[in-house]
Amino acid sequence: MTDQPHSSPAGSPFDDLAVTVQLAEPLAKHTWLGVGGVAQYFCEPVSAESLSAVVSRCNEMGIKLRVIGGGSNVLVPSDGIEAMVVRLSAPPFCGVEVDGQSVRVGAGAKLVHLVSAAVQVGLSGLEDLVGIPGTVGGGLVGNAAAHGCNLGQRVHSVTVMLPDGSTEDRLRDDIAFASSWSSLDGAIVLSARFDLDEDDPERLTKRMQKQWIVERSEQPSGTRSVAMMFKDPVGTTAESLIAQAGCRDLCIGGASIYPSCANYVVTEVGCPSSDVQELVEKVRGIVREKLGVELAPRIRVW
Repeated sequence: MTDQPHSSPAGSPFDDLAVTVQLAEPLAKHTWLGVGGVAQYFCEPVSAESLSAVVSRCNEMGIKLRVIGGGSNVLVPSDGIEAMVVRLSAPPFCGVEVDGQSVRVGAGAKLVHLVSAAVQVGLSGLEDLVGIPGTVGGGLVGNAAAHGCNLGQRVHSVTVMLPDGSTEDRLRDDIAFASSWSSLDGAIVLSARFDLDEDDPERLTKRMQKQWIVERSEQPSGTRSVAMMFKDPVGTTAESLIAQAGCRDLCIGGASIYPSCANYVVTEVGCPSSDVQELVEKVRGIVREKLGVELAPRIRVW
């Protein structure tokens, strides 16, 4: 692989498709941590049809396919990945439509936009999730949660694309949701419908704003090269355990713990992905040894 992105040349596996494919696309700019190498193939399909063509071609040729959303919890290896990376950023994948007490939203829409749209029309049930970064698709796959609320609780149905490029609608009863997990992990989420409750827009707006302020106060500010390391165990927080274990000042190469928010890792310019991975595992080991708690990583290593 090379270091610079190029348009798909003649002879590439996707050359005959009506889709713009980049080679050796730097993935660091698509993630919050801002580290990592290139993707062998990368595309941002403009429609479900073009996405289907790419997905089915990958399936036919045995090319690994990954979907990147907001990139808030993704760690890409420094030497890159041999895969097709798809980003659903085009308008057809990012719309938010309100119909009575239901909201249909594209997988590429930011979760905060879904929450804001619902609150503006007086629909409650998602406002506690306003501070969670990333897209709706990623939020569904990982069952985004905050303050006792999770995205799966309000799902009516989810439209997904299968490896052969076909689509299907899955009702709530057909989908399993658990802590930071869902059974949607094996498919590409295209859109979802959420059933919400009617409420006073002004009251909801105040509640949403309060949650937003709380979330922002608990997260690092002034830097984008950051990611949350671990999921919160039941009955406590990962941050408090990391602090108790004396890990606030840990640093490995270009990766370090954010002092005032101990569950976040911050990277310096030029930091290799291995530094991040090593720091996460070191913190995990110290917490296990000193406190007897096994922390579950939130960062997904590709």
